[in-house]
Amino acid sequence: MLIRPSSKIDPTSIDLHLDRVEEVPIWDTAKLIERNAAAGNDEPEVHLGSFHYGRFSEEYLTAPPEYSREDRSVKVCRRGPQILVRPGGFLLWQTKEVVGTPLDNAQYIGFVDGKSTKARTGIIVHLTAPTVHAGWAGKVVLEIANLGPLTFVLQEDDVIAQLTVATITSIPQQSHQQAGSLTLGQITVKGR
Repeated sequence: MLIRPSSKIDPTSIDLHLDRVEEVPIWDTAKLIERNAAAGNDEPEVHLGSFHYGRFSEEYLTAPPEYSREDRSVKVCRRGPQILVRPGGFLLWQTKEVVGTPLDNAQYIGFVDGKSTKARTGIIVHLTAPTVHAGWAGKVVLEIANLGPLTFVLQEDDVIAQLTVATITSIPQQSHQQAGSLTLGQITVKGR
């Protein structure tokens, strides 16, 4: 398992940290509402059946707005080197670490999970696809949502998730490159 930079290793997991605050995007729902209004819809609808993440993220991911004491309706905003996530807020943030498994003799997989003690406050981290597949490498994009009653303050280097490594009994017959993985080697939240 490839992990950079140095992380705390617990008895069964490795801590993962948040990357640079400049790498944090949120969905530009105002732009999506405007586009949908032109088509007669008044909500930020996404048709998941025909959804292509790469194209969608290029068009609708944007930097969070700066903090405003007056505007509490903004669910995610930036305050200097910090990101505030108010109740109901959602954002994407990648790990500082590059995580990966060997391409040759790909016998390891990993599982990314949120930290349970932090989840008890209402923060949900990495909602989907917790598996780092055999032969995959890149920064892990985390989906972060605030389901609790408190505003969370997050910043670069915060421990946000953990990685557990396991051995698989048989090596995959096809590599991620052969399978056409969209996220192999990703270094941004847009999947590249």
